[in-house]
Amino acid sequence: MKKIQYHAGRVLDVLLITLSAFFCIGTIAAQLAGPSPKPTGAHESFDPTLQSVTSVDAAVGYVLGETTLRSPAALAAATDEFVRRRFFHDFSKLRVRDDWLAYLAGFVWGNLRVPVLPDDILRYPQAACSQQSIVFQAIARRLGLDVGSVRLKDHFVAAAKIDGQWQVFDPDREISVRSYPLAALLKADPAVMTAYGAWGRSISLEAQAAHGEIRLTDVNGNPAPNGSLFQRLTHFFSHYGWLLFAALAFARFARPSRVFDRLTPAEVAG
Repeated sequence: MKKIQYHAGRVLDVLLITLSAFFCIGTIAAQLAGPSPKPTGAHESFDPTLQSVTSVDAAVGYVLGETTLRSPAALAAATDEFVRRRFFHDFSKLRVRDDWLAYLAGFVWGNLRVPVLPDDILRYPQAACSQQSIVFQAIARRLGLDVGSVRLKDHFVAAAKIDGQWQVFDPDREISVRSYPLAALLKADPAVMTAYGAWGRSISLEAQAAHGEIRLTDVNGNPAPNGSLFQRLTHFFSHYGWLLFAALAFARFARPSRVFDRLTPAEVAG
């Protein structure tokens, strides 16, 4: 029995040291990697000067500075304007230096590399519809608004409750109608269908409404709970995994009593 414990302890020691070295090398290599080239975002309402806003806290401060009104309608409109100008349409993807574990996981499933935490999305100039909606909801929620996700086939928009009614905001598509009632979308109101034009027809927006495929979810909740948990874990291990495993290895070697230290050479050999 003591021999089995001895060999198991050796295997565990080697494993902890190997993991510590692996995560240390990964963390150093990730920090040495340069940032990915940034697209210019010359289209849409994209404003490059807003790239300095890289957190929800900073975004909330910016929105509050852009409007003197504090009504839900004014705050939601200012949030929509900020998101329209802050991003242009394209999926942002985690870079090696930001989260190298999630970056590697992206080779297995590309969505694992797509940031879903608002502060992470705000590191990039581009964001897809779901990402822009996540940022909109995070800001609006911080401003005291009730928010939710409106999920469609091939699209994702945000909603905010204003004067007891859910209003839809779509900063990604940047339609001319800045907001519209969710009820109008659900009943395929012609004004909403016209606002989306050919693109709306390309995703069968009217048919989705007719078949009840459009739904409001995540009211005041996290639109991507599983992805958020995954990326929090990979971010932690990408930056501190080496320290965790090094500490575990040190704790084992620092123990005042270890099984294999009490084994004689004959016991080890036998």
